[in-house]
Amino acid sequence: MDKDMNRDVIDSLEAFDRLYRKMDDIYHIYTRSCGFSDMALWLLYSLYKDGRVYTQRELCALWHSPPQTVNSALKSLERREIIRLEPVPGNKKSKAVVLTAQGNDAVQRVVVPLVRAEQAAFGKLTEEERKVLLRVTEKYISGLQEELGRDKAVSRG
Repeated sequence: MDKDMNRDVIDSLEAFDRLYRKMDDIYHIYTRSCGFSDMALWLLYSLYKDGRVYTQRELCALWHSPPQTVNSALKSLERREIIRLEPVPGNKKSKAVVLTAQGNDAVQRVVVPLVRAEQAAFGKLTEEERKVLLRVTEKYISGLQEELGRDKAVSRG
């Protein structure tokens, strides 16, 4: 790569990193303003968006997060009576994460407005812009995995 192209790649990557951090900050500030930790919000987000019951282990895999991080967020949600941890039939170690009535209220108050905001923001892009954004992001992730020697695709679902 020639020096000018290298500088362009470096500058573009720095701009991309700033945008990524800015987007992460938007979610973080929203989450804190609603009184949740980032992980607690993402767990509620999954329970709402996917419309299913998860085990703790499945949530760890879905969010590529250590069990301690997920467990801490779940315990916090459980103390606030937003979720219940229920035994999974036939498996003494696994617990199912179930929203309570208060949990459903929290989801309506916190997660639903977030999902609507995401949909509205994505809707401001043209169909072509959405396709390009997804295609280019996927290509970047694939390239990053390749450069880091990771053959296995990383996915949050």
